[in-house]
Amino acid sequence: MVKRIAFFTSCRGDIGILTPLIKKIYKTKGFEALLFVGGTHLSRKYGYTLNEIKQEGLRITGKYKYLTNFDDPYNLSRSTNKSGAQVATFFKMFNFHFVCILGDRFERLPIILNSLIFKKPIIHLHGGEITQGLIDEQVRHLTSKASHLHFVICKDYENNLIKIGEQKSRIFNSGALAIDNILNKKQKDSRSLIINLGLDPKKPFVILTYHPVSLEFKVSAMQQIKNIFLALKKFDLQIIITAPGIEVGSNELISFIKSKIKKDFYKKAIFVESLGFSALYSLIPKSQFVIGNSSFGIIEVPFFKVPTINIGDRQKGRFLHESVIGTRYDDKSISRAIKLALSKSFRIRIKKMKYHFGNGKAADKILKVIKKTNINQKLLRKPFV
Repeated sequence: MVKRIAFFTSCRGDIGILTPLIKKIYKTKGFEALLFVGGTHLSRKYGYTLNEIKQEGLRITGKYKYLTNFDDPYNLSRSTNKSGAQVATFFKMFNFHFVCILGDRFERLPIILNSLIFKKPIIHLHGGEITQGLIDEQVRHLTSKASHLHFVICKDYENNLIKIGEQKSRIFNSGALAIDNILNKKQKDSRSLIINLGLDPKKPFVILTYHPVSLEFKVSAMQQIKNIFLALKKFDLQIIITAPGIEVGSNELISFIKSKIKKDFYKKAIFVESLGFSALYSLIPKSQFVIGNSSFGIIEVPFFKVPTINIGDRQKGRFLHESVIGTRYDDKSISRAIKLALSKSFRIRIKKMKYHFGNGKAADKILKVIKKTNINQKLLRKPFV
């Protein structure tokens, strides 16, 4: 029997992780991949990354458009509910056996609900991780409890799943699919990329990605980003800024970043909705550091042995490599972290560190498990343990 796996992607972050698994399925006998594309991929404001998916050679099975132009709680909830009806149509129209869910985004919830109603076993990637600063924490664990197979990126996260009552027999340490993607990508010429972005290839640069922190009540998102710019302004660095994901407060954050670039960072900073993963993975090794609060700074950047400055609580609770420097939200703390990231001694030290999130064989490990998994009552019924 051919095993068909349905993938749903709603943002640039998840497609970069899912791509190597989907491509591996294309080449593996006995498997088929169905890819449904929605969310910010279809939004011009966020770079219309549907084009990146096509450039990767991925075959799109269906598209679902549900976002509004507003990012307040009411409209995000409304658009997410709207996506559920479109997703239900895919479940009715297409014959697939598994649903693959990545991580922790709130827009996964309608997909999870449809999977349960249509009795489709859920494959969960990146379960067991902890991010205390945002609602993704609850969504991730909710997804884990609904899922039937778990593929985690390290032993610590396997243990976390066991702590919340998941059966050890359902959990597999595959490592991070993002590393498969990094190793499979052909490096682009970083100098040409920098020139095309309008920056000076002879001067050092950093990469900044900052998202709203949904469960932070003490320091506003606007004050957080202001403090980052205050700190960065003290150093002679060019800044490549990518857009945050779609969350409450994203629109205000993007508007502020664009205005700040024009006012205080003219010719020293550039804002791009999305770099694309080939460009991103080509620029990271040449950057001085990556700064912000994005998960790619925690998962992918350490693979390159490049410093990450991780600000605030968004990623609080994740396993951190030695290359990750944690800071508070204030500009003095961020400035100290920048000095450390730029120091020769720190950069030499992290070149020797061990990487803990896999070796680029995650897709092979995942498919090996799915191949021998039978869809039956034992798989679908999850006992309380």
